[in-house]
Amino acid sequence: MNRILTWHRQEAVGNETRIGPTYYIDADYEPVAVRIYAETAGNRDVKIDIFDDGISIFANSSSRTYTSLTEYSLGTPVTSAVLGAGENGEPDAEDFSGEPIEGGSWVHCNLVDAGGGKNITVQFELHQVSEDDERED
Repeated sequence: MNRILTWHRQEAVGNETRIGPTYYIDADYEPVAVRIYAETAGNRDVKIDIFDDGISIFANSSSRTYTSLTEYSLGTPVTSAVLGAGENGEPDAEDFSGEPIEGGSWVHCNLVDAGGGKNITVQFELHQVSEDDERED
C-alpha cells in the first residue's frame, strides 16, 4: 500500500519554516519519491527537508569550493531536496539516507529556503513494508 504525504506553503517569510501538518506514521514504510512544485519559480534554489522523528530522511551532502583545478574545500554538510532556480517542478528530488520510516514515528517538512518561490507544494510518497516483505530479507 502506498501513502502520499503533502505539505503546502503559499508564501514563506524567512528560512527554516516548518510547513503544513506533522503526520503520524502508522506502519513501516520505505521512501519512494519526493516531488516539489512551485507555482512561481524561485530566483534561487528552493530547498526543503523532511524529518522522521527529528532526523532528516535525506543523505548528507556538501558543497565544494574549488581553490584550484585540483584543490577544494568542503562546505558544511547539509540535508535537503532541491527545486532548481527558475524551475517549477522537480519530480525526483530525493537522495534518501536509506533508513525506513518506522511505524509510530512523526514526520514533518521544513522549507529550508523558499528561494523566492511561491505556492510551494511538497509530496512524499511512501510504500508500506508488509510482513511478507520483511521475511524476504
